[in-house]
Amino acid sequence: MSDAQVDPLIKRAVADAVMQRASIELNKLLVELAAALDPFPNFMGVSTIQAIEVEPTGVSSPDSGCVVVCPDGELRELILRMIPGPFDMGGVEQTDEMAELEVPAGEYVAYAYAAVEELLKLLEERQAR
Repeated sequence: MSDAQVDPLIKRAVADAVMQRASIELNKLLVELAAALDPFPNFMGVSTIQAIEVEPTGVSSPDSGCVVVCPDGELRELILRMIPGPFDMGGVEQTDEMAELEVPAGEYVAYAYAAVEELLKLLEERQAR
């Protein structure tokens, strides 16, 4: 097969379609696994946030902060802010916000797969008890 017979635009479209399909299937799996984790774990012992941090290997994007999977199975960016507060109350107040995760499709697949692995690990631990 010569290089002249390969149309890069067609191959890119095929690759994009495969990535889109993988994203959809992983998202369905995340929703199913998250629903099975009842009760859903708290984030780092903070009782007001239910989320599990996701850190895929091989993907490092400084633009994405703390990526978490939530009880609804969605991946989001957790934004924690420390606000100076009254000194007698500890001096610092924490606010949190969940933002839509905006990453390229390839990064989403990596994060989603890592989230699936984390949820499966937790489910296996709970079933072993």
